[in-house]
Amino acid sequence: MNEQLLTLVVTILLALLVVVPYWIMIRRRSRKHKANKELSASLGHGKPVAQHPRINERLCIGCGACTIVCPEKALGLIDGVAHLIHPAQCVGHGICAETCPVSAITIVLDPGLSTADLPLLDKNFESQVSRIYVIGELGGMALIRNAVAQGKQVADTIADQPPQALASPDVCDLIIVGAGPAGLSAALRAMERGLKFVLIEKESSPGGTILNYPRQKLVLTAPLKIPFYGWLKKRELTKEELLKIWKDILDKTGVPVLAGKTLTGVRRQGDVLVAETADGTQIPGRNVVLALGRRAHPRKLGVPGEVSSKVTYQLLDAGQYKNSRVLVVGAGDSAIEAAIGLSLQKGTIVSLANRSDGFPKAKPQNRDRILQAAVQQRVRLFYNAEVADIRPAEVILKTLQGRETIANDYVIVLAGGELPTALLEKIGITFHEKPKASVS
Repeated sequence: MNEQLLTLVVTILLALLVVVPYWIMIRRRSRKHKANKELSASLGHGKPVAQHPRINERLCIGCGACTIVCPEKALGLIDGVAHLIHPAQCVGHGICAETCPVSAITIVLDPGLSTADLPLLDKNFESQVSRIYVIGELGGMALIRNAVAQGKQVADTIADQPPQALASPDVCDLIIVGAGPAGLSAALRAMERGLKFVLIEKESSPGGTILNYPRQKLVLTAPLKIPFYGWLKKRELTKEELLKIWKDILDKTGVPVLAGKTLTGVRRQGDVLVAETADGTQIPGRNVVLALGRRAHPRKLGVPGEVSSKVTYQLLDAGQYKNSRVLVVGAGDSAIEAAIGLSLQKGTIVSLANRSDGFPKAKPQNRDRILQAAVQQRVRLFYNAEVADIRPAEVILKTLQGRETIANDYVIVLAGGELPTALLEKIGITFHEKPKASVS
């Protein structure tokens, strides 16, 4: 065998040693991702909650960059093309779109695919009720940077309206409801554009959704520019750090907030919109921006004993439950993180009631953590379980095996939030109709 032929044979053998195992690994991953996508669909989690990536299969080159950067591991490659294999886990942060080298991914909000009830809005987030806008989580867009971007866009839209003299000095250009990321961003942009505005917040301090996070919960974000303030460059912030930044923004910019004001309605008085609050305050303005969020309206269980003082819908400090018997209700990230945090407290006995047989909507790392906690007997898991009755010293669970009674001091319900539907319908805001299931 001459030297050239020997070199060729060795080269081919080396190539086969590298390529064949790699090809086998890719095929296995592809089959696994396809199976996971089908499993998500069969469990009823085959649709994204709100905004999500749309992948142009004709442009996708199958490099896998999007699957690597996705924190929720919602993306995977199937037959060399990126797919949303865990749609319910996706939060639409957009890192995948930014990373894609061929611009094959766009972040969209498709009401027909979303599992959330979404109000009908135009490209400027204006509802079907003229001059009433909906932004942030309430409109289906999660994440701080999305909320900040929408707040700026709405304020710019209002600032670019044809000049119009205000009816009286008491009438402002816009009334902003909610001092979370979206509402505060709208207020700051309004200051930049010289608009007259009123910002109201139902809580005693601004923060919106952030106020309901457990202590030390990490908020994943990306560098973003806050109007009238500057850049936030850290990619990971705790709740305490973020609230401190919020306070710093308020102190440095001087944006006024009317705290403790709960919106009860908006009525039209000629060409003026009047926002009404629970304490009787009436605020006239040309435009209303609703940045209410979703988590302020927790989903209730609707069972006997739920009105008891032992029941709460948020966990702010796990330390206050030391030496207690606590039941957490829910199957998402908030419920898992709460259960794990409670399990680390001295003397705390933690149970988690999950209506399904797994945690398909939770982040993979959270699923691993809660299963490990169960193996270590730090958390007792109840699958396919629903709360039937809450009593002073115990809770009755309804499971596939029948009713089970567990000793209990506190119940923490973290089963998601609901839209303030009654308020929105009272204002006149309409929602996208969900596609009706076909009848076979």
